[in-house]
Amino acid sequence: MKHDVIQKSHARSIMNGLDEDHMFPRKILRGSQLEHLLEKNQYLIDTSLPFIKNLYTLVKGSGFVITLTDNEGCILELTGDAETMRDASLFDMIPGAYMNEESVGTNAMGLAIDENRPIQLTAQEHFINAYHRWTCSSAPIHNEDDEIIGALNLMGKKDQVHPHTLGLVVATVNSIEQQFRNHKLHKDLSETSGFLDAVINNLSYATFTLNPLGYINRVNKTAVKIFDVSRSELYGRHISKYLNRWQEIWNAVQTGDKVLDEEVTVHGMPKSGVYVMSAMPILTEDNQFNGVVLTFRDMKRVYNMVNKYTGMKAHYTFSDIIGASATMRRLIEFAEKVSDSPSTILINGESGTGKEVFAQSIHNASSRCDAGFVAVNCGAIPEQLFESELFGYDDGAFTGARKGGKPGKFELANGGTLFLDEVGEMPPDMQVKLLRALQEGVITRVGGSKTIPVDVRIIAATNKDLKMLVDEKKFRLDLYYRLSVIPLKIPPLRERGEDIRTLIEFFLRTKAFKLKKNIPVLDNEVYQLLMRYEWPGNVRELENFIEKTVNLDGAIMLDVEDEEAFRQRYLNPQRNQSFSGSTPLVSTEIRTLADIEKQVIQEALRQLNGNKTQVAKMLGIGRNTLYLKARQYGITL
Repeated sequence: MKHDVIQKSHARSIMNGLDEDHMFPRKILRGSQLEHLLEKNQYLIDTSLPFIKNLYTLVKGSGFVITLTDNEGCILELTGDAETMRDASLFDMIPGAYMNEESVGTNAMGLAIDENRPIQLTAQEHFINAYHRWTCSSAPIHNEDDEIIGALNLMGKKDQVHPHTLGLVVATVNSIEQQFRNHKLHKDLSETSGFLDAVINNLSYATFTLNPLGYINRVNKTAVKIFDVSRSELYGRHISKYLNRWQEIWNAVQTGDKVLDEEVTVHGMPKSGVYVMSAMPILTEDNQFNGVVLTFRDMKRVYNMVNKYTGMKAHYTFSDIIGASATMRRLIEFAEKVSDSPSTILINGESGTGKEVFAQSIHNASSRCDAGFVAVNCGAIPEQLFESELFGYDDGAFTGARKGGKPGKFELANGGTLFLDEVGEMPPDMQVKLLRALQEGVITRVGGSKTIPVDVRIIAATNKDLKMLVDEKKFRLDLYYRLSVIPLKIPPLRERGEDIRTLIEFFLRTKAFKLKKNIPVLDNEVYQLLMRYEWPGNVRELENFIEKTVNLDGAIMLDVEDEEAFRQRYLNPQRNQSFSGSTPLVSTEIRTLADIEKQVIQEALRQLNGNKTQVAKMLGIGRNTLYLKARQYGITL
């Protein structure tokens, strides 16, 4: 087979117009062209040279020359004994000379590249007579993608021909190709490592990796920031230096289990404290334990997330409070002024006056607005659970306690606002514990011994007279003074009658929009009736009444025990007949939903002075939807 390959190559050499007495390569690069070629193949040269030098140590002194070419057979490097190097140079076998078939006829370097296999040529097997003095052993060099990028040739005097010579060349080429693969693997690993570093360093929680013995070998940027510690201080340290419960966690992960969202105390760092930790084992392909990944999240961040997704967030602002009366304007102005004070606020008002709306508005106007707003209804918590609800409990505090414990409302509100609604219903023993927490700024979980500092702004609310409860020994005087640093009294609806009409119109629009109904048109007599009614349930009662009226398409129905007594008190006696039987109290007109929607938007823009954000919020739609509706109905925003 080799003979056939050589014969065909000789035939092609003749067809290419070469003469057997031809002595020099037809194509030689010099000057800048050669420099460009060498620069282009620098990676091949740099990778091959160490192996070429190693090969030369094996053949040094035996008259051999080692030649490295590119994928077209152009010589890039020559190394060898001085005498053979001189002989080669006499025939212009120098860097830049092309040793392919078109340039010098049949030779080992050209054939190795063309045939893509190792080959050895000796004496007359070369086409040019000048090369008959040599034996040449060549093998193609492939890159990591198995593409031919060059050839390696070992040339010596023809009497030195030996099969082992080709074996040396093949072994050297294999080493060069393996180095290419190693380079690619290293590059891929570096890219992967860089990608992983980028991902890990951009995680919002602290991340540590540990070796199989528990020593820290990797830390992300978030950990450095959260714990205020440098990587050099952590690398090589055993994790038990920072975690008391490490042995328990280690025992779990070594068996392949995960430890998820455990509350742990980190110590020995500038920013030690309580964190939520997860531990995941690192396993090899054959499922062998190879280390641990630890993640830590700041408890405050966790609590903020809990508050965000469990509704523990203030939604109302002062712009949501409907009230044009002088009393309400003064009250809102005062509440805005004290919003950013750290002092405790006690809101007093009848049921339904909007105490929580004020509490949320105060929170949102304060510097604590980005933290949680946690509301606790003191009248709805069983007495035996009150302490654990406010202060939380530790693991094993009582039968049925959640594993790992549970934070209380104080911890969830840390950095934010704790709203104690119906505070007058708080059991006496809890009043003592609440007072201590407010005075000392720390709490202790049920079943725990560790004090936990908390930064919480308290807003309390009640519909009872706390001073009277103090006199009746049902509420502690010292707690009363501690809560009522800034008192805020919300007047009942009957004492701000001028706000009733505004609220009626507001609720008519919003409820009609919500229920996809026409806005009922109430006549003046009905308005007078509603203005004279005392509204014992205040704004909440009025809102529910209007929603019911819209649902009934304008037919009003008041929830009173004695309908006749109600009429005698609130209605004009000579007009009583008008409200009996099935005679409607309101007039309605039939319009399209589009007309109603247009009217609602126009009226909302008028009432809110064109404030598009407030209009969208009141109507329960997004700003983009508001703009679309305005274009649809030709409304100028």
